[in-house]
Amino acid sequence: VIDSNGPELWTFVDCTLLKTGRRPFENWYRKDLSDEGRFELDALLKTIHKTKDPHQWVGFRKLLKGEPSKFRIWELGFKADRREYRVFGIFGTIRRQAILLGGCYHKMLIYSPRNAIKSACDVAREIETGGVTFHERQIEDNL
Repeated sequence: VIDSNGPELWTFVDCTLLKTGRRPFENWYRKDLSDEGRFELDALLKTIHKTKDPHQWVGFRKLLKGEPSKFRIWELGFKADRREYRVFGIFGTIRRQAILLGGCYHKMLIYSPRNAIKSACDVAREIETGGVTFHERQIEDNL
């Protein structure tokens, strides 16, 4: 039985680029984040997947300007390891679906790697042209 009065939860997905077989977000998550970073990001996603209005998501920073605005790329922020991190995403065509494009370390006005925003735009462009497959990320209730 589906409870139509219950909360509508957000789903989070990342993607594999068909041209290269790369998973930009998952690669960043596995290779560049520490255990603490992964824990903090997972806890953030667990919290915001219950919040209907994405502008009220804990960690929601802004919609990016310039080239990223063509794709309506937004930015989430979180802290781990005494560092500031950013996650870039877009909203999917499915109701309450957020597509995670990539992530980076952020200090003052510098993103590291420096091409993090361009990479997010490249992934968004591939999504627009159908050059990806999607993978739903599981939100663990035991965090």
